[in-house]
Amino acid sequence: MATMACVSPEPTRSRLVDRLVGTDPSEDVSAGDAASDITVSLAGLLDPRSWNLPGWNDTHPTQKPSSEAIGQLDLSLALLSRYRNSLQPFHRLSSDILVNIFLEIQESEWNPLHHSFGAYKYLDVSKVCHTWRQVALTAPILWRQLSTRYPDMAMAALERSKDAGICFVIPPNYQDGDKTVDLIKAVAGQMRRLRWLYVPSTMLKSGDGTVDPALLPLIGTPAPMLEIMETIKVRGEGDCRPLPVLFNGETPLLNRLRVQYLSPQLTSMSLSKLKFLSFSGKKRLPLSMPVTQLLDLLEKCPLLEILKTEKITWQPAADDDKRKVRLEHLRYLELGRTSGSVISDIVGRIIAPGYAMKLKVWLERYDDNRFHIGVPPEHELEFDHPLRDVRKLYLEYLNGYEGIAIKGAMGAFPFEIHALLEDSTVANVGDMDSIAGAVFASATRTFDTERLEEFGVYEMRTHARWTSFTKKAWGALFKRAPRLRALYVTTDISYDEGLVRAVLAALVAPDERTGRLLCPALENLFVNGDKTWSSLQAYIMAEERARAGHPLKWVSMRLSHYASFHEAEDTDLPMLRRHIERVDFEPPEMTFPSYPDTN
Repeated sequence: MATMACVSPEPTRSRLVDRLVGTDPSEDVSAGDAASDITVSLAGLLDPRSWNLPGWNDTHPTQKPSSEAIGQLDLSLALLSRYRNSLQPFHRLSSDILVNIFLEIQESEWNPLHHSFGAYKYLDVSKVCHTWRQVALTAPILWRQLSTRYPDMAMAALERSKDAGICFVIPPNYQDGDKTVDLIKAVAGQMRRLRWLYVPSTMLKSGDGTVDPALLPLIGTPAPMLEIMETIKVRGEGDCRPLPVLFNGETPLLNRLRVQYLSPQLTSMSLSKLKFLSFSGKKRLPLSMPVTQLLDLLEKCPLLEILKTEKITWQPAADDDKRKVRLEHLRYLELGRTSGSVISDIVGRIIAPGYAMKLKVWLERYDDNRFHIGVPPEHELEFDHPLRDVRKLYLEYLNGYEGIAIKGAMGAFPFEIHALLEDSTVANVGDMDSIAGAVFASATRTFDTERLEEFGVYEMRTHARWTSFTKKAWGALFKRAPRLRALYVTTDISYDEGLVRAVLAALVAPDERTGRLLCPALENLFVNGDKTWSSLQAYIMAEERARAGHPLKWVSMRLSHYASFHEAEDTDLPMLRRHIERVDFEPPEMTFPSYPDTN
């Protein structure tokens, strides 16, 4: 017994050690497992690669530098501090967070032209508890909406807003009562805080051409903080008139001006910070403005980004006035319906790095049965003209109108021209049915197509016969478009004048001067609707172009006589693949760059 007591018992290894360094080889283990075990040693304990922990030796992502880890930790702590309310009960949110929440709701409901503007219905959420209500009542930035539709609420908001900028709205159907007059006078006493103003157009131009007396206290003093001034369109009697002098002409921060039935004047308001300018006349009584006056206005708006005019009779500038205006920040130009030659003159006088435009013109006929479409003829296009570098061009004959819509892209900037025939033009030269080819030729000759890459024509006018889309007309276009890569043709299913056949014939016609085929860069042909398509003619065209070293890569069509087929292999089209890489029934649509937000 004594001997047994002197023998120290063998220590039992923990399972953690076994998982770290493996089992002891002296233990009774299978031969297969023993071969992979590692003997317990100091080196093994110090070598993490030998630790047999689950997932320890698995593939790990690359360890990030300690500096980056510390940076993320700092960011996490900052976010935790910023959103310290995330662990707070909902009714215990701090006042600054509550104000931010209410501001988000206010911005989502911010529409000065809506009938609920100024009613503060969105602040019903503040009735959750007394604390929320106190925060809503004592935050000046939440009480910026004033409307004569709710005069009592507006007077209370004017007091609660303290030093915050305010938005004042007089709706078209405002009540001309004592409360409205008192509210206008109260706002006039806070002109240093007025940032947004919306008034009916009739208040600035009544039937006798005078300003509404109720508005005089408001517009008779400077508005140093005014940023937006807009009139709400109201149908009224009388002619369009010049915009009177407002706020003594002192609006140094004005950046948005939109008026109806009024033409801005140089002395009306300060224009040096203006970024948005829009004015329009009446349909039957349009504004009358000389081009010279427009140039004077633009010279006072060096920061202008958006210019929109509508229903204006432009008077040509004097012959000796050759001015051009540089607008470095211009992003969008929209000119309403007027003669094509005047529109051409205005656009040619604006110099800007690049901008989108929409033009509405009357097709104006001149010699040789050609028409002004708002763009100078090619030989008169100056190198800095915005329509000099046209990459995409799309002609759409309007269904139900005597006119044509021209869409395109100048690099990354889209443009659109709606050109209609006046009744006098129709009486002299005929309707669009008879002059469609002449208009097509005039449009394609007007633009500089040296860099044109995509061209399309769209004709979906029913019960009409378009004429003059001949091989010669298409050839004249193809000669001037050496870089054309894609051609889109869409016609009404009832159209049977052979438009596509003329296109196919022009694509294999050699140039009289060089003897080479036209459009050497053409790769894609897309056809919709034309019932005169000829697979044999297309095959010959593809073969001729492939032999000349200008093969097509993609031909796609959606035609009536292939309507019952889902696969091109079931038709006569596979033979085209001998000379064309891809033939199918899914022609894409022509795409254009997006227009900027102009609201």
